[in-house]
Amino acid sequence: MAEQHRPTFLIRPCFQQDLEQVQLIYAHHVTTGTGTFEHDPPPLAEMEARWTRVVSHGWPFIVASPTRDLTRVLGFAYAQQFREREGYAKTFEDSVYVAPSAMGQGVGKALLQDLLRQLQDDGVREVLGVIGDSANAASIRLHETLGFRRVGVMQNVGRKFNRWLDVVIMQRSLAQS
Repeated sequence: MAEQHRPTFLIRPCFQQDLEQVQLIYAHHVTTGTGTFEHDPPPLAEMEARWTRVVSHGWPFIVASPTRDLTRVLGFAYAQQFREREGYAKTFEDSVYVAPSAMGQGVGKALLQDLLRQLQDDGVREVLGVIGDSANAASIRLHETLGFRRVGVMQNVGRKFNRWLDVVIMQRSLAQS
């Protein structure tokens, strides 16, 4: 009998006690990558404020944790309404960040899949991936793998590491037929 593959991590809600690790993961991406155009890592208090804003609206903010240690965070994802205006109430933007030690292990895909499921359950119609840097192949590929299509590129709209960067807009419909 073949052994069943068991995931080495699980997706769960992000709790306040997870935010220190969330902040460290995000700080890594801020200081080393172009997926976000922030130049300085936000302090823990700012990450707590961002988390509070998302969860206070009932929007998903999730983490991936190793099954052997649920106190560790391998990555996080959240979604928020694309714009605050009422007309955008069913259009959300996703954000996904994975710890350097967990990259290439399916963590980002599992996080985004779960995020999309939660958004669909909540009646969200459209999800946007607003991806910093048109050379961000991993994020673009992740979104394509999960059914997003490229709908536009805003050229040279952000500056980081002494160069101008594009933003790739990807979209996936969750509308029920």
